[in-house]
Amino acid sequence: MGRTLCILIAFSLLSACAAAEPVVGMNGERLFLDNCAECHQVDGRGVANVYPALDGNETVAGSGADVALVLIIGRGEMPSFRGALNSAEMAAVINYVRNAWSNRGEPISAAEIDAL
Repeated sequence: MGRTLCILIAFSLLSACAAAEPVVGMNGERLFLDNCAECHQVDGRGVANVYPALDGNETVAGSGADVALVLIIGRGEMPSFRGALNSAEMAAVINYVRNAWSNRGEPISAAEIDAL
């Protein structure tokens, strides 16, 4: 019985993770399109000398916390999204941007953003 229970728990956890991933990705992409693409462009390449590219961007490739701080505080022409997006929404858009185009980054959670 113990082995069966472990298998069922493992299967449940894997199923939950697999089911949650596409929703987060789709939500993050939608949030990006609604809040970021106007400046950073749908392809993440930005506008030369005006809005920085996010595709291949050092900050985006670095720490998820650094990207979160940019969203929370703002930078240059970029406004703060503190009142516009909650922590879960910020995590979704950050995880999307950090893994869209040529980017590959570790995920960040809403709890990590709350801690900032």
